[in-house]
Amino acid sequence: MQQQSRPLTYDERKAAEAAFRGAPFDPQLSESARKVYLGISSAMANKRHEAFQDYDFSQTAVKAKSSSTELQNRSRAKSSLW
Repeated sequence: MQQQSRPLTYDERKAAEAAFRGAPFDPQLSESARKVYLGISSAMANKRHEAFQDYDFSQTAVKAKSSSTELQNRSRAKSSLW
């Protein structure tokens, strides 16, 4: 089912901007604006979720630990020079 495209109303644009910024929805906006807000918020949440699924956190922890150890070794080497 394909919908025809049309320009967004003022309310819908305000709702879209709020959704992209992560701001709360203004309850004074129209019902169609609420649907725009919920649609964009939902899509962005799914995109964030997918990004985290593709990310290998175990590799990050290993890299962070080795970087931390490397920085400690550098600072020890510098302090021994003084």
